[in-house]
Amino acid sequence: MEHCARALAFHDQDPSLQFQMIFVAASELGNEAIPLLERFLKSRPGHVAAHELLAELRAQAGAGDRFTDDYLSALEHVEDNKALLFSYWNVLSRSGRHLRALDSMEDNRALFAGERRFALLEISIAGHAGLTERVGQLLDELPGGPDLQLARAQHKLQTGHADEAAKLLEAIVAREPTNLTAWALLEPSWRLLEDQRHDWLACQPGLYGSSELDLSSAELASLADVLRNLHRARAQPIGQSVRGGTQTSGNLFMREEAELQRLTQALARGIRRFVGGLPPADPTHPLLRHRNSALTFGSSWSVRLTGGGYHAAHFHPGGVLSSACYISLPDRLDENGSKEGWLEIGRPPEELKLDLPPLASFEPAPGRLVLFPSYLFHGTRPFRDGERLTVAFDVAVGTG
Repeated sequence: MEHCARALAFHDQDPSLQFQMIFVAASELGNEAIPLLERFLKSRPGHVAAHELLAELRAQAGAGDRFTDDYLSALEHVEDNKALLFSYWNVLSRSGRHLRALDSMEDNRALFAGERRFALLEISIAGHAGLTERVGQLLDELPGGPDLQLARAQHKLQTGHADEAAKLLEAIVAREPTNLTAWALLEPSWRLLEDQRHDWLACQPGLYGSSELDLSSAELASLADVLRNLHRARAQPIGQSVRGGTQTSGNLFMREEAELQRLTQALARGIRRFVGGLPPADPTHPLLRHRNSALTFGSSWSVRLTGGGYHAAHFHPGGVLSSACYISLPDRLDENGSKEGWLEIGRPPEELKLDLPPLASFEPAPGRLVLFPSYLFHGTRPFRDGERLTVAFDVAVGTG
């Protein structure tokens, strides 16, 4: 830590470089980087990215509702800092504290009179909070435009108008065929309408499935030890699906441990087998348009859940394929057929207020890899006790 502080002192005149150095250090040091950020923000209280990183680290250190205290302190001294306020509200919303964010927005409404971006953010946060009546009123008050189409579609879906939602979403994907948020919402919309295109989008054989990696029990055990050492946080990260667990920071597959190198090689073989079993290429399909593309690993991380932990339903807007790879599991899982800890593909998040079952469920097992389209909602069922240690990653289209 002292070495990092000395290195930063050499670049006092270059805040951008200093922050980049702190950001890199935080990926290795985790919560130990908090003092570096505190010192940095003393002279730059309006630095948005530094506040966001500090809030993330404090949340994972177990600060509870006080993880944004530094924002509040800065806002007392940096008057009318709109960028900092927007960042504060987004961080609160990403952490699930939607009502707290909306209360603060109400307190600062006069500062943003007539600003469309303020109204759009309020609509987004209220929508995530499930406040459909408030969202409807806000949508009625705001002049229409392409930037509202997704919000209108989600509101229609939340309020039982799947037909109207589908029309809006169909227009979006016709204009923006790579908009995975629209495809994610189209899946439940078409399912509710019993539209024949739903099978094309989400139920073709081979769009999701599981396989066993060619890793031995000893290799999995060694990998589990490496991963446990990387789980330094005390609490779940903000803005992620993890509930009751921790998630590693940085890109896991960029690390040099031999155990992780063996894992990535085994995963690459599993991905090739899966892609080989996909339906034929289809330029109009959000996944199959990439059927014959060069693919590569995108973001990668590990999640450690303990008793009662689970993943809330979500999707990955930046991937082509998403995954779950099981490394270590409780000895007694799903003893009574309750599907504890199972992965569910296609169950919508609670905020959409849709009573739809999953399209498929997958039983976890050490060494098992599950792959599925990134635009499909997915989450897991809670389990009673023990440790559920996984690796997850997105597959992306290669740039080379």
